[in-house]
Amino acid sequence: MIADSLGLALVNALFLAAGLGVTAAAGWWRGRGVLGSLGVSYLAGVALYGVVAQLLYVVGVAMTRLEVIALCLVLAAGTALQRAAPERRLPRFGLAGGAVAAVLAVLAVDLWFQPLWAYDAWTFWTPKAHALAALGGLDATWFAQPELVSRDYPLLLPAVEAAGFRFTGYETSLLDLQSWLFVCALLLAFAEVVVPRTRRWATALPVLLVLAPSLADQLASAEADLPLAAFVACAATTGYLWWQERDRSALLLFGVFCAGAAATKAEGIPFVVVVTAVFAAAALRRSAGAALAAAAAGAVALAVGVLPWRLWVDRHHIPQQASLGRVTDTALLSRQAGRVPIAARYLLERLFDPRAWLLLVPLLACLTILAWLRQRRETAVVAASVALFCVLAMLLAYWTSQFEIHYHLATSARRVIDAPIFAWAFLLPLAFPRGPDAELPKAKAS
Repeated sequence: MIADSLGLALVNALFLAAGLGVTAAAGWWRGRGVLGSLGVSYLAGVALYGVVAQLLYVVGVAMTRLEVIALCLVLAAGTALQRAAPERRLPRFGLAGGAVAAVLAVLAVDLWFQPLWAYDAWTFWTPKAHALAALGGLDATWFAQPELVSRDYPLLLPAVEAAGFRFTGYETSLLDLQSWLFVCALLLAFAEVVVPRTRRWATALPVLLVLAPSLADQLASAEADLPLAAFVACAATTGYLWWQERDRSALLLFGVFCAGAAATKAEGIPFVVVVTAVFAAAALRRSAGAALAAAAAGAVALAVGVLPWRLWVDRHHIPQQASLGRVTDTALLSRQAGRVPIAARYLLERLFDPRAWLLLVPLLACLTILAWLRQRRETAVVAASVALFCVLAMLLAYWTSQFEIHYHLATSARRVIDAPIFAWAFLLPLAFPRGPDAELPKAKAS
């Protein structure tokens, strides 16, 4: 187990190195420093590794241990493009940061001893990852078999887990710790990007996130919803930086995180559409060029993250659980209209369930109203819009689902709501900028 843990640490160090190359090439380090970019860099590295690995699997690459190392080193080569000497600094951690670190440490100990027990993890996420490693790539006979559950789901998470299996062997108990690393990096990204821009009290939001019973439950599940939520939250945050600060490096990373979200789960596609549309619409009020850039970044991300996999799925005649055809089928929408109130009520109950998220969602709702009253309306509207339209996208998915509605809600809704909650929690503090008379950052010339 110790040796396998070292293997897991090694592969994640490769992901971090890849991400540092991606963020350096994008220009993200400038003014932040390498040590102030570790959380964003790790998640960017995982996102881009997963997207590229999915493409390589589709074209027949086995992604052996050497190929995993080679891909990460190619991505890490972007560090050579960082011309300016970076400032070496870490984000500041106060009492809230210490509380978060303590809870994460306890969770890590718990996950070390927990077996992999989630149904979805055992029925398709982990078997897909194991098959990629054991069968030497994307074996059509295995991946297209009718008995495989959710065979149309994209490959980012299985590709990441398969890379881990190359270094650890088939050690499934470590997959919980892989999920834990996603959450640690996401909270570090919050400290790097959001905390320096907002009032000190807003740092309490990550405490509520890590204390939420739903988070601890999902960490032990090793499913794709937490990685998806991390990518969507980072896409929303970098989209904000492009909208408000015209940070070109943020725009590039916005595309990386959108591609990662789209390549993680089927739900990632509508979430990316929502985030892209919201920030393009917000940017349009100030600059048509900025709006077009945001829309183009989201469109390219969708094409890169989705198209190669969808072509492979179509070529092997694998039916898709969700499709544009179902969403636009007026006969289907009319026939299943009775699902809408059922799904809406269920989603609202899960969002406001204190047994899952404590008081996080009511607090976010109250803070949104407070931001509106304090004339921080643009950011408040954008944050609430991202969350609201993501939930509406989920409602549309349940409306057109081919599964029995009560079964589908009971088996997925509690997890899929992660993305809108995380994005809301990351964006809303930015409506309360640091300093008693602070204004939102002025937009740079595009």
